[in-house]
Amino acid sequence: MAELGLRIEDLSCRILKNISMSLNKGEIGVVLGPNGAGKTTLLNTISGIYESESGKIFLNGENITNLPPEERNISYIFQNLALFPHLTVFENIAFPLKVKKEKNINETVEKFLRKLDIENIKYKYPLKISGGEKQRVAIARALVTSPSLLLMDEPFSSLDFEMRRFIRHEFMRIIKSFSITTLFVTHDPYEAEEVGDKIFRIENGKIKDENLKIKNRILVTSLKRISENTVLVDVGGFSLVAPAPEKNSDSYYIEFGAEDIHISCNKPPTPTLNTVSANVISYKDIDRRKIITLDVRGKKVVADVPAYIWDEIEGTRLFITIKYRDIYLKEAKNDL
Repeated sequence: MAELGLRIEDLSCRILKNISMSLNKGEIGVVLGPNGAGKTTLLNTISGIYESESGKIFLNGENITNLPPEERNISYIFQNLALFPHLTVFENIAFPLKVKKEKNINETVEKFLRKLDIENIKYKYPLKISGGEKQRVAIARALVTSPSLLLMDEPFSSLDFEMRRFIRHEFMRIIKSFSITTLFVTHDPYEAEEVGDKIFRIENGKIKDENLKIKNRILVTSLKRISENTVLVDVGGFSLVAPAPEKNSDSYYIEFGAEDIHISCNKPPTPTLNTVSANVISYKDIDRRKIITLDVRGKKVVADVPAYIWDEIEGTRLFITIKYRDIYLKEAKNDL
């Protein structure tokens, strides 16, 4: 059973009304909602900036509801990043370590400079670096104290589209490499889907629903190595080409997200990697998306696609393509 990182029970404060939610250790949760819904208020209450009126907050099993902010072991990246303009990049990252009177500060900061590829700007001031570089500095400063929870309040909103997309990918790579439980606020549903393991939709201070990202898991029947980095996976009905597993095991399952499936009425004119025929079993509406349950040669697969794509589909027989890069081979557990 996964270990809980963050648990909130019936939390109320200002606009918030009986908020309950949970994240496992290392998961990225996204709070999605319009302006004024209570997203920032939720982060401020979890961090201790605002006092809760009722309810409880648990972090790694410890009740932190009444602890002052400095004792909660939480890092917070604000919307404006809040870098100190009079301090260099190195000094900005070192600042929280100095406040906590940590040892080996220079060595720790250098490690994070390398990790986020910003060694070349360590002596520059925030006004002299780009928006993307500022994001990395803010992330480094937030992670340098090894927090139990990272809070992020729309940190990419000031970036243009291309830079925002690039930084999001970098953010996911960095956060996943540190396995830090993270709660991320946005009003952009596409950003939420790309970043979040769990999505919490908030409206007028209440969690409207919790939308877990749907994962498809299928037990592997056989596996054949094609090259050093690629394998052919048989799941007892159809085969997929996938990246090779990270470690050897006696048995595996494949995992891919429902949103990582492309659907079409027409068979591709030329052979396409990981394209198979499918029959529609059922579908349902969630916001402006369609959750489609498919029979793929005897295996049940769930696809999550924008409604406008589904509107172009005719009939119940179609073709699906599963993205190669989004297929993961994992060691099969007893509870699979």
